[in-house]
Amino acid sequence: MFSYPPPGTSAFSAWTQKFGKIYTIWMGTTPAVVVTGYKELKETFVNDGDSYSDKMIVNKFNTSFRGGDFGVIDTNGNTWKEHRKFALHTLKDFGMGKEAMEASIQLEVDNIEKELKRMEGKDVNLQELYDMAIANVINQFLFGIRFNNPAKFNEIKSYLDDFFDVQGSMRVYLSYTINWLPQWMVELLTPDVAKTREGIFGFLEQQIKEHREEIDFDSEDSKDFVEIFMKEQKRRESEKDHETFSNDHLRNMCFDMWSAGMHTTSNTMGWLTAFAMNNPDAQRKMQKELTEVVGDRMVTMKDKLKLPYTNAFINETQRLANLVPINLPHATTRDVELAGCIVPKGTTVIHQISSVLYDPEIFPEPRKFKPERFLDDSGNLKKSEELIPFSIGKRVCLGEGLARMELFLFTANLFNQFEFLESANGVPSLERTYSAVAKVMDFKCRVQARYSS
Repeated sequence: MFSYPPPGTSAFSAWTQKFGKIYTIWMGTTPAVVVTGYKELKETFVNDGDSYSDKMIVNKFNTSFRGGDFGVIDTNGNTWKEHRKFALHTLKDFGMGKEAMEASIQLEVDNIEKELKRMEGKDVNLQELYDMAIANVINQFLFGIRFNNPAKFNEIKSYLDDFFDVQGSMRVYLSYTINWLPQWMVELLTPDVAKTREGIFGFLEQQIKEHREEIDFDSEDSKDFVEIFMKEQKRRESEKDHETFSNDHLRNMCFDMWSAGMHTTSNTMGWLTAFAMNNPDAQRKMQKELTEVVGDRMVTMKDKLKLPYTNAFINETQRLANLVPINLPHATTRDVELAGCIVPKGTTVIHQISSVLYDPEIFPEPRKFKPERFLDDSGNLKKSEELIPFSIGKRVCLGEGLARMELFLFTANLFNQFEFLESANGVPSLERTYSAVAKVMDFKCRVQARYSS
């Protein structure tokens, strides 16, 4: 595999052209079947979704980082189903798509707007503002708190950045996927994993500890995810059915939602801003729509259906950014027939969504930023089932609803209130930097208010 060019999307594209839509690669000593193309992905991960719903569990990673098979990302079977259902139910109860969650997001929008007004005409690092804002939304959901101390947030974020960088390194990847390596050697080769674990889980465990000291189990109301989990934990303990609702599961559930939710949404906003600055005509077109429909007031979710171009702009950002170019590998839950071959139960299967997002037959000129591709001839937003940035199948991102709300409210409000202009260093580069997600290169911009105070 080292003979093919980086990045991963280019390598998979080369393999697809050479071997066809379905083929096998080796991940260390583990064979993995790669499925590309929307038709093929739908036939497997949607139409036969239960057969492909397991995750490829990297036991060495779970042992060294998580302390075992815990959480919702790196578990399978009933444990995964139970925790995914619980997380989705809690997100729904806390207003995913409702006013409660919207108010939490709007608070962070307002804070960014205040900072941008203060920095008007000066170079500003928007990614830092996005990072803290998105982290605060997730923190409110998980722990009922915001980061009021930027230094503390930056410390936690540095551990999270290190985690994703470590997970994207070839050294760590091979350490986890070469099956004959003993666990002690893996940990010897990956000391940075232990450092990031201690930093991230130290923060999570402190929040959990404070909740356990303050929780009122008799109260019917709960202020956040951790309280709801603890009450469910206590209920199950009384029924002697609490094995899957252990403290280890709680800690790892918080990690899964905090890490996945922050890094992806925040980096999508970074890409969106970079695309807007590189495509000023598209930025102006979005702002014209916002002015005509909304004016200078705050944009709310009630405005969403009336802003087709703004939604198309977000869709095109998610498509072209292709944030997770190599998806989390799945595994078959039973023997299946795929491309005329029998694939045994437990085989690793990769659903390569890049092959869809960059498919020229679906999205002509796929490397160009063209929001209009998501609009019909009348300017209305088109439904595009091939737009699958949140993955496809049974393990589609459980925070999709929250992420869509965040992306809309941050984008519509910030671009309605400000123009985003190039700094003295010019427009952002659209070169990609890789860790576990594809990030836009660091950049600064200048902002100019669109309405007088």
